[in-house]
Amino acid sequence: MKKLDLKPYTSLSLSSQKDELDLLEEILSSNCELQPKKINKPVILYGAGSLGRMAKKFFNYLNIPFLYLVDKNANQLKKDKFWQNTKIIHPDDVDEIDKNKCLLVICIVTTPLIALRDELKDNGWKDTAFFYDVAENYCDKYPLNNGWFLGKINNKEKKQINKVYLKLDDDISRAHYLQFLAWRKLRIELLFTNLEINNNNRFFIPEIIDVLRKDEVFVDCGAHHGSVTEKFLKIVDNKYKNIYAIEPDKINFKILKAKLKNTPNLNTIELALSNKNDEAKFYQGFEFASKLDENGSKVIGTITLDSLNIKASFIKTHLEGGDLKALKGATNTIKKYRPIIAVTIYHNSDGVQKIPLFLLNNTKNYNYCLRLHSWGGTGAVFYAIPKERVKHKLN
Repeated sequence: MKKLDLKPYTSLSLSSQKDELDLLEEILSSNCELQPKKINKPVILYGAGSLGRMAKKFFNYLNIPFLYLVDKNANQLKKDKFWQNTKIIHPDDVDEIDKNKCLLVICIVTTPLIALRDELKDNGWKDTAFFYDVAENYCDKYPLNNGWFLGKINNKEKKQINKVYLKLDDDISRAHYLQFLAWRKLRIELLFTNLEINNNNRFFIPEIIDVLRKDEVFVDCGAHHGSVTEKFLKIVDNKYKNIYAIEPDKINFKILKAKLKNTPNLNTIELALSNKNDEAKFYQGFEFASKLDENGSKVIGTITLDSLNIKASFIKTHLEGGDLKALKGATNTIKKYRPIIAVTIYHNSDGVQKIPLFLLNNTKNYNYCLRLHSWGGTGAVFYAIPKERVKHKLN
C-alpha cells in the first residue's frame, strides 16, 4: 500500500478498505504529538445544537466570555429562552474584523468536521477550533474529556488493538474503528466511500434491534434523564420484563424518576456503578458530564452491578469514562446471564482497546460490532451480541 500523507486536521478519502491492516499500522505508528487548543483571543461559538448548548454552559461555568453565537437559524434561536441574553448572528452577517481576530469554536459533531472547518476557512475565518479540543484544556475544572488525544502506542498496545480489530464482525465496524483511531491519534478524518455515520441509532443499531425479545431485562447504566430507556420502550413496543435505570447524579435522577414515573416494571436506582462497593469522588450537577472523578467535590457510594443481582439480558453503559470499571463490576452478571452489551468507548483511552479486550476476554460465542454515532471521534459504541440470539431470534 502506498504510504499515505497523514497530516493532522485533514481528511482522507478512501475508495476501499484494501490493505486496511497497513493503514492501521500507519495510524498507530505515527509520532504525531497534538495538544489541546489554547484560548488566547476573543471567542465566538458556531452551532446552537446540543453541543452548542453544552459549550455555552461550559464557558459560563468557567467564566470565559464569548462574544456571540453564529448559527444559520439565528432568527428562530432568538426566540429560544436558552439563548436569551446571548447575541446571535447569521453567518452572512459576521463582521470581517471578527473573522480575522477571533477564535471560532465549532460546536458541531453531526457532520464531517474537516469539511465544515474548511468551508468556514473559505468563508474568511482565520482561526478555528473544535469545541472538544478547547475543552480538553480545562478537564481539571470541568468534567468533559471528549477531546482526549491518543499518545504514543507501544508494541504490546499495538498487538492488543490489532486483536480487537480482527475480532470485529463486519466491514463497517472495522472502518469505524479505523476512523475512531485516526481521529484520536492524528485528528485525521477518514472518509470511506458509501460509509455513513448514523447520529440517531446509538445503542440500537439494526444488529441489536433484530435480536430483541419481549422478555428483556434492560439495564440502563448512566440513565441521565431517561432518553435511552424511552427509546428502548418505543423499539420493543412496551413489551419487556423489567427495566433498571441507574443514575448517580441527584439532579439527573430526580428528572429521570419524574419522567418515567408511569413506566411499568421500572426500577430507578440512584447509585454510581464501579468495580467495587466503596466510596469515590464525584462531579455533581453537570448534567451529561456528571461522573466519578478524583477531582470531583462530592463523595458518594459506589456499587457493583453484580451486587444488585439483576438477571440482565441487555446492558447499556454510558458512564463518562467509568465504563470499564462498571463492566469489571459486572463480570459475574455478564458470564452468568450472557446479556447484549452496548458500551460507550469515547470518553477516555480505555475505549481504544481496554474495554473491547475486557469484553473479548469475558464473553464467549459473541459477535462484536463497533459504530461511530457522531463525528470527531465521539459517539463511539462497542456492541457485544450473544451468537445464540442471532441464530435463534425470538419474536
